[in-house]
Amino acid sequence: MKAETQLLGKRESLKIQVRERLLEESLKLFSVQGLEKTTVADIVKQTGIARGTFYNYFSDVNSLFDAIIYKMNENIQIEIKANRGKSQSVYDYLHATFKCYFDFIGSPQMINFHVINQAHIRQSTYQSEIIKNIVKDLIRDLKSSKRIKDFNKKYEFLLLSFMLVGSPPELFLITHTSDINLSSDQLANFLAKVFHKVLMD
Repeated sequence: MKAETQLLGKRESLKIQVRERLLEESLKLFSVQGLEKTTVADIVKQTGIARGTFYNYFSDVNSLFDAIIYKMNENIQIEIKANRGKSQSVYDYLHATFKCYFDFIGSPQMINFHVINQAHIRQSTYQSEIIKNIVKDLIRDLKSSKRIKDFNKKYEFLLLSFMLVGSPPELFLITHTSDINLSSDQLANFLAKVFHKVLMD
């Protein structure tokens, strides 16, 4: 029985390793070629994983791309929750949340990934359960703040939450597809100021 359990443990561990390899190596390909030009053949060549094995994990390249976006958004959600607990004020919470996002996607590989695949990222992100959960959390946080006075209708909290989620990626893309060179701290500071003014004035 113990040997069977160990064997199952090794199999599960191997499955996790193969899936992670597919995610990591595909991210590299998507960052150079983009989703539209990346094929299953490219991915199996890059990873050294058999074509049949690929289909044990993903139905096609798009489902693999969605899994990468899901994992990114999951990591961002974890950071947002951690910042919520540590923040002393609304401004601190906004700044820390925006900064963790910009830091997370600020490496050269991630910048390329976002610039090349922006339409696909938008589509995948806004359909993601993780983003829906982030929006729900933001609505709850906004409603619970006694200092937010000018917004009181349900749809207003929903739209504010969409703006809080949608503004950072758009600002990130416009600054990285133009000659504007700003740090993640500068971008986070700007957005925190804007939303703090909107919410608290």
